[in-house]
Parts: sequence; C-alpha cells; structure tokens
Amino acid sequence: MTVFAEERRRQIAALVASARAVSVTDLAARFGVSESTIRRDLRELEEAGLVERTHGGAVLPDLRRYEPSFHQKEGERRQEKEAIARVAARLVKDGDTIILDSGTTTLALARLLRGRTNLTVVTNSTVIAAELACAPGVEVVVTGGILKGRTLALVGAQVARFLSQVNVDRVFLGINGIHLEAGLTTPTLAEAETKQAMIGAAREVVVLADHTKLGRVTFAHVASLQEVHRLITDAGAQPQFVQQLREVGLDVQVAPLDARVMDASPVEAPATGRGGRAKDVSG
Repeated sequence: MTVFAEERRRQIAALVASARAVSVTDLAARFGVSESTIRRDLRELEEAGLVERTHGGAVLPDLRRYEPSFHQKEGERRQEKEAIARVAARLVKDGDTIILDSGTTTLALARLLRGRTNLTVVTNSTVIAAELACAPGVEVVVTGGILKGRTLALVGAQVARFLSQVNVDRVFLGINGIHLEAGLTTPTLAEAETKQAMIGAAREVVVLADHTKLGRVTFAHVASLQEVHRLITDAGAQPQFVQQLREVGLDVQVAPLDARVMDASPVEAPATGRGGRAKDVSG
C-alpha cells in the first residue's frame, strides 16, 4: 500500500522517537521508496526539529543543541517580541552605533529603527540588513562570515575578526538560554563565538529574550550574567526568576504587552557599568 509523504514522515518521526536511531536503507525498504526520497523526508523532519540527520540515517535530536530555524521562530510569540522591541528601541538614540545580533526579536527592533537618523547598525543578520537597507538615515554594516541557512545568520572566525576592529555604543543580543549559574548559552559553538565577539565590541550589553528563554541551558556557553548590563524580557516571565536575576545584580526590564502602558512609562538611561537594578517598564 502506498503511504503518502506526510503520513510517511509522521511514521518516520515516531520510529526515531521510539528507536532513537534509524538508517536510510532500512527506512527505504520499510516504506518501499528510494533512498533519495527518505533523505528528503529526513531533511524536512530535521527542519521541523523532530530528528537530527547523521551519515546514513537520523537520530533523536539533542534538545540542548537543537536550534529552531529562523522561519520557525518568526511565527512564535510575536506579540512578546514586539513588546520587547518597543522597550529596546527607546534605548537607541540618533547618532548611536549599535550591533544587532541575528534573531527574530532583534528583527522586530530593527523594524522600529527605520526612521532614525545618523544611526549605524552593525549586524550579522542578512534579514536585518535587508530590512534596514532602504532606511535613509541608517548606515548598515554587515560583518561577513559563513551563512547559516537555518538561522540566516553569519557566523565564524571572520565575524569575530571583524568585530575585534570596531567599538559600538551597545549590542542588542539574542540568546537561547539564560540561567542563574550557567549564564547565557546558545546551541552551537559558532554562534557562541560570534556573540562573545559582539559583547567584546560593545560598551553596553543588552540581552533581548522572551520568557521562554529564562531558566534554560543550551549547549555552548556565551557569557556570565556579570558580563550583561541589561535584560529586556516580556510580562510572561516568572516574577520569582526575575527577582533572582536582580538579586545577582542584573538590570531587568519587563516589557508590557500593551504598548499604551509602555508609552506612559519613562525609560531608564543606559547603564554605565555592569549590573544594577531596574524597574519594570510596566510599573
């Protein structure tokens, strides 16, 4: 009996979940299709985060090393990301030089900066570069590097070399995990190297992270909490965890989902040193 592609992929995902590893040859024989068809199935399942491809097959993904694709992340928690971006945009002044890390929250911030004047934006994101390319008052500097198709980010030694030659007012950093002991983490060593270089180039480090990143630990260490000036998160953050972050000296701002609440609240001046406390923007 012919099994349609969608059903075949569902069954393959179930097999990987139960057996933890499968081979292309065995799957092709099981479903009566070519090995090239199975490889396409595995590629689709990997994009969805359900398997991790290996030479000759696939295994259950290591969640600490799993990184959703840019397009997957773009559709998630859009309201929270836009709220975080509104707060972050108030830290950016005309005439500033900033780094925008790759990511969907930093992209939301970039969209709010298109009307600025005399602003220089350094980025490793091809999407952010395209977003700001036609903004008349914004000069866009792209780092170069190796393009990761999954995240549309430029990474690698070339990025780090470039960033070692510049100095900026602040970096707006995306991150996959924020933990009291582990600090900032990300799924890959290449991403970690790039983010570390961004931190080294900036006078002020601002992390943009929705509440799902809080308390998480992923594969590669980026920085300790003491290397961060400010965290902007959304109102879904657990108050107890926010308080714990403040108690270890991190400046935390909680962005309200209602833009009208934020517009009525003053924004604090950028931090001049590591650590410190901040009030919720929501009051």
